[in-house]
Amino acid sequence: MQRKGGRTVIDLSKIQPGLDFDDKNYAAEFTLPEYQRGLLLSRTYAMLIDLVIVFGLYLIFLISTASEMPASTPLNRRILGIFCTAYLIFLVVYFFLFMLSMSQTTGMRIHGLVAVNRNGDRLDPTEAFLRSFGYLISVVPLLFGFLWAFIDPEHLTWADKVSTTFVKRI
Repeated sequence: MQRKGGRTVIDLSKIQPGLDFDDKNYAAEFTLPEYQRGLLLSRTYAMLIDLVIVFGLYLIFLISTASEMPASTPLNRRILGIFCTAYLIFLVVYFFLFMLSMSQTTGMRIHGLVAVNRNGDRLDPTEAFLRSFGYLISVVPLLFGFLWAFIDPEHLTWADKVSTTFVKRI
């Protein structure tokens, strides 16, 4: 038994000589809970930057829409619901487009983070779509899916879990 990169490795090659137990078969370092825990603060700051960017864009939308509405339009629950839904759509589209094009949002780029699959490769379109769906289900319950990383033993958000992707430092 020996320690390699934070893992205990039991060498069975003498018992089973035909099996290959090289390190390449083990999960990459960025998939380890300790690595992900070390990114929590950077990920939080990146998320805050992204939320501010989307909110700024949303304010432009909100102001331009409100200025075009008739003055007699009442501000009721239905209108507020439509505006809240529009914000969620802005947020999901923002994350989807950035994940699809670069595997990182503006906030992630500023903090030197990138979303990758288990092999450490940037996301393909299917993975980007799944991660965006994960963002949607993370945002709807008052961002609880992102806060989940602080209590999850693997320190992954719901978006990470749904898409089986990880965030790593570049």
